[in-house]
Amino acid sequence: MTKAANIMKQTKVPLFLLAFVIMLTALSAVTPNFKSKSAIKQISYYWFDPSTTWLGRQNTIANEEALTGLDESTSNPKTLVEKGWAPGNVTIVNGIPSPNTGTPDKVLYSHP
Repeated sequence: MTKAANIMKQTKVPLFLLAFVIMLTALSAVTPNFKSKSAIKQISYYWFDPSTTWLGRQNTIANEEALTGLDESTSNPKTLVEKGWAPGNVTIVNGIPSPNTGTPDKVLYSHP
């Protein structure tokens, strides 16, 4: 047996063990993220004025902000202009929605 063949036999087991340890270390170091990103919710709220009179429309927050120029920011000065309830928190009687709760799901303000 040649010297090179003898060295190859001696290094096969340690190299295999080294590769095995690296594989186990890599598997434990990398954890896959199987959580999916939550989808952006597009809820069409029923919009009411401050006295809870229905404004005759149902819109998403983005569409309502674009339509009215109001926003959710609570920075002062602010004036309460619109209150929004999600469809699950509204009862519709004769085509007119009315809130089931006294607390709105969303509030939009103007900032004079």
